[in-house]
Amino acid sequence: MKQDCLFYIAILLVFILFAKNEPENINALIVENNPFYGLSKEKVKSVESMTVDNLINIKLEYSPQAFQTGSTEFFKATLFYKTDNQRVLHADTDIIIIKDGKEIYKESNEFSQPYVHTPNGIVLSSYKFPGSGQYVISIKVVGINFMPVDPKQVNFATNITESNGKYLVNIAK
Repeated sequence: MKQDCLFYIAILLVFILFAKNEPENINALIVENNPFYGLSKEKVKSVESMTVDNLINIKLEYSPQAFQTGSTEFFKATLFYKTDNQRVLHADTDIIIIKDGKEIYKESNEFSQPYVHTPNGIVLSSYKFPGSGQYVISIKVVGINFMPVDPKQVNFATNITESNGKYLVNIAK
């Protein structure tokens, strides 16, 4: 009994030591710097585009517009029905970033899932752009109200330029 207690105390101490020696909590930094959580004073820019079938309007917000090379860019995609401007609830989506025709980021891969489910029609994401250049940010919808739909996709042309050690972001339809 006494040996069991000592064993569990030793295991607990090992976990405490590893927790203290971890690098800074990256997730906490992402939340702290994310302008969509209300903790940052960064301005948010937005662009909107309609799916080809005119069913869903997708508003893509991003911030910051200029960020240090190697820092994170934050995205918020909000899905609205065109007919009544209500948010698309229970949507299965994905945010995909493409450069030179190659997929370099897919949000669902971060969760090891085929898509990301959003109960409220809002998807938050972040990405560290590897360099300046032309990118495409695609917002893809594959399900609505727990039912699969023909994929609906909106592409946003994204231009990343470097100036004085910062990346400048410009996203258009």
